[in-house]
Amino acid sequence: MQTTFSSVHLEQTLNKIYDHLYANAESKTPKAIAFEVMKILHTAVFMEKESQKNEPAFHFLKTEQRKITSGNPDLVRMYADMIRKQFERMKKAFGIFAAKERIALADFDLVFVCSALSTLLVSDPKRDVLGDALEIFRSYWAKSHGGQFFTDQRVTRLAMTLLQFNPYEGDDLVDICAGTGGFLFAGLHHIQELVENRQHSAPEQEIKRLAAESLLGQEIDADVCAVANATLSSRIGNGIEALVRQGNSLVLENSTKIRMNTHRCVATNPPFGTKITIKDPSILRQYELSGSQIQPLQGNFFAAGKLSPRAPDTLFVEQNVKLLQPGVGRLAIVIPYQIASGPQAQFIREWLLKQVSIVAVIDLPADTFQPHTGTKACLLVVKRRKKPLAGIDLTNDPPIFCSVPRWIGHDRRGNPTYKKLPDGTESDEVLSDFEQVAVAFEEFLQGQEIAAHSESFVIGAEAIAQNEGLRFDAQFHKPQTLRVRSEKNGKNKDSWEFVRLGDVVKHIFYPGRFKRNYIDHQPDAVPFLGGTNISQLIINTDKWISPHDPRLEELKVRAGWVLITRSGSTGIISSVPQAWDGAAISEHVIRIIPDETKLEGAYIQAFLRTQYAQQELARGVYGSVIDEINPEFIGNLSVPVPRNRKEMKSIVESMRRAEDARQTAIEAFQYSVQSLDSMLLHH
Repeated sequence: MQTTFSSVHLEQTLNKIYDHLYANAESKTPKAIAFEVMKILHTAVFMEKESQKNEPAFHFLKTEQRKITSGNPDLVRMYADMIRKQFERMKKAFGIFAAKERIALADFDLVFVCSALSTLLVSDPKRDVLGDALEIFRSYWAKSHGGQFFTDQRVTRLAMTLLQFNPYEGDDLVDICAGTGGFLFAGLHHIQELVENRQHSAPEQEIKRLAAESLLGQEIDADVCAVANATLSSRIGNGIEALVRQGNSLVLENSTKIRMNTHRCVATNPPFGTKITIKDPSILRQYELSGSQIQPLQGNFFAAGKLSPRAPDTLFVEQNVKLLQPGVGRLAIVIPYQIASGPQAQFIREWLLKQVSIVAVIDLPADTFQPHTGTKACLLVVKRRKKPLAGIDLTNDPPIFCSVPRWIGHDRRGNPTYKKLPDGTESDEVLSDFEQVAVAFEEFLQGQEIAAHSESFVIGAEAIAQNEGLRFDAQFHKPQTLRVRSEKNGKNKDSWEFVRLGDVVKHIFYPGRFKRNYIDHQPDAVPFLGGTNISQLIINTDKWISPHDPRLEELKVRAGWVLITRSGSTGIISSVPQAWDGAAISEHVIRIIPDETKLEGAYIQAFLRTQYAQQELARGVYGSVIDEINPEFIGNLSVPVPRNRKEMKSIVESMRRAEDARQTAIEAFQYSVQSLDSMLLHH
């Protein structure tokens, strides 16, 4: 009898097994526990393949399970002896464990694990149970090592598809920030699929051979390096050289197998963080992006020849590119959203575009690295050029596959999320659209119209060169789903005139960041409002600024200005009513000072609130941790203005009536609350 085991059930089962072994087994580390469980799972695969009945290796009746959990010694000893004998036979047949290797669990713990796995078909051809099990155990390892953020297997497996990794065609796969081995493990899974598709006569040995020949990693942390090797050896067995070496990958030694200008496939998730920087001049001198070897570029903030401390992710971008074989090598790298989109990282994008052509950009869902970190990231896939470009001319580059998947399969707390059934209840199927992204990429490779995933699309490479910031995040290039309706009026002209927002206003800006000195409330104190306040009718604030503060004028706003939140919850639109005239507002809010002689502020506010404008504003968001949008992007927005003056006047007058009503409402709210306060409270 076979019971369908969903991803949910498998994870619950392995959690149960892990908790039991952690409490009862002699060795309690995640590495040791996983290694013992993998021995049992491999034994199950052997038993199922030998029986050729497509039935689970372990099937315990409920009466047997009750006897086992009650500690029936004869039954426990009988099953334990049987499983140990099958393990010995599996070792000889598969050759993936050393001859002296034994199952290092007590009889009861061994049988408990097998009982928990009852009715699970480990060799199920429709899924990789061994791989899924190791991914779950790898997450335990990742959580037990601070800062070792677990890269979701949906990301690592998609990377293999985008790289088109194939060792039968001479590809190797290198990860110089291997961590717990996620990308190498995905490569191993990919190898397994290739071998199965070829129906090899000795699949386990063929997988082992290809893994030994093509997979190679490096990790600076010795303990994490050991975890990565344990993960891989649990899957393919011992008898081959360790696939992950310990070492500092920013300083590669000539004695290692990892060499510059050599490798065909590289996949990695380097450490993020602007607060951690590399300052050692002996390391910085080896990198162009440290400022030591290149002339200043547009958007660059360092002087030629002068070393600047750099975040590790910046240096690893360069290091990984230089590992690639020119003209052939492909890289899949997880980069923070800031590198793909932020203005301060434009110099990195300029350098990168000269060195590589972009194959694919995948904006990863915001929860991808939760609950460890809220950093947003892209999966960038590139191919190294034969020779670097002299300038940013991408007209001869191939089209680029872009995607904005919506679901990663877990929420920001790390809890699994599941697809909903028609009745609103949850199914057992994890909520993720990464498989559809992979299918869409195959459609792209075949030159077909993309139909598998609605959030995937193709752009020309020149689209990156043509945008001022050289942004290549997918969201920025996402095609408009909402378009301005184009109609002809009686004069056979388009019904809209398009103007650049920055050309029809006096100023778009936000004040600089500086320390604010708050005071207790007093009659002449100036209220300070945050970004969340600007959409409210009545403001309750406990922050007040002295009217004599020398920086107050920078924060003050005036009636009639238009406001846009620029960070955190970006794109909230409001205006400054008369009641707020002279109030201080946070630097997280962008100010637009209208020029009423060119375009009425009431129309600007109405436009910015439309679905069309909100979609446009979403394209301008950048930032790896906190969403941000800048005045330059807002100034470049194309604003459609009705040529029909009657329609224009109607919109403006309606908006002005709304503003008048808002002012009246604010005054009424304030009067009501203040009156009731004076009646209730005795000061």
